[in-house]
Amino acid sequence: MSKQPDFDQLDLAVTDILADENVLPSVEASFADLVLIARDLSVMPRPDFKAQLRSALERTTSMSTKTVQFREGFRTVTPYIFLPEADELITFVQKVFDGVETGRSAHESGAIHSEVRIGDSMLMIGGGPSYKGPRKPALLRILVANCDEVYQKALDAGAVSTLAITENYGERFACVRDRFDNQWIISTQIGPAYAEGLEHNLTTFIQVRGAARLIDFVKRAFGAAEVMRADGPEGQVRHSIIRMGDSVIAISDAHEETTSPLQLYLYVSDVDGWYDRAVRAGAQPSYPPTDQAYGDRGAGVTDEWGNFWYMATPL
Repeated sequence: MSKQPDFDQLDLAVTDILADENVLPSVEASFADLVLIARDLSVMPRPDFKAQLRSALERTTSMSTKTVQFREGFRTVTPYIFLPEADELITFVQKVFDGVETGRSAHESGAIHSEVRIGDSMLMIGGGPSYKGPRKPALLRILVANCDEVYQKALDAGAVSTLAITENYGERFACVRDRFDNQWIISTQIGPAYAEGLEHNLTTFIQVRGAARLIDFVKRAFGAAEVMRADGPEGQVRHSIIRMGDSVIAISDAHEETTSPLQLYLYVSDVDGWYDRAVRAGAQPSYPPTDQAYGDRGAGVTDEWGNFWYMATPL
């Protein structure tokens, strides 16, 4: 494995290709596809090709390797739940999952935005009585020390059991639905994890019709990578774990005909670059990159399933 920095590897590779298109430089496996594309494109006749190719590869390298200083407590992916009963959901999360509200802001309309830390993860909750839009419930796996105890706390707080405590996949877990329609997979690790990346306290599950297309979209739009995937006999995605930065999400095909779109907050290295990339991957632009008063430069896109992806880079 090369010990050269990623940028240096690509810079030397592009230099070799531009000198002789028959050369196929040796680089890290993760950049092999870029090098093949560069070699194929290098014979194009446009006079400005060399400069554009170098600029594009430099930008791709920057997007994939630049580190981001997240706000305290945040990781790459944070689920965001909107509902009129925002205050009540905050109380539920505090009571059942020992959530700690770390920040809150209120709009003059009465709408609120709250950030609640659960272990090593954050959950955003927004809305309030003035919120007239649809609920945006989430399906979340929450990793706890004692699922039996937390499961009972959830039931005592008004949640309804959708799966009694069971053991499988190296976990002891149960499922509940709170009265706001959010679903919680309450899990305790009891054996080897069935996939990497599940050690964090919160993992977002996304269920859609056409999960394979969504997986392809997040790969193209956000540089995501498959950790594991189990497909059914007819090509449906039964379960998958997809890495995005320092987080994972789980994507599968929905059993129901209709599903509720989600909202996710993504910390990225270069919001302008990732916004452009997401739009090129087929997302609909919601609003362009804009500096925000709370300290992030943010932008938003919506995928074909209605999921809203809010991207941000700290200023």
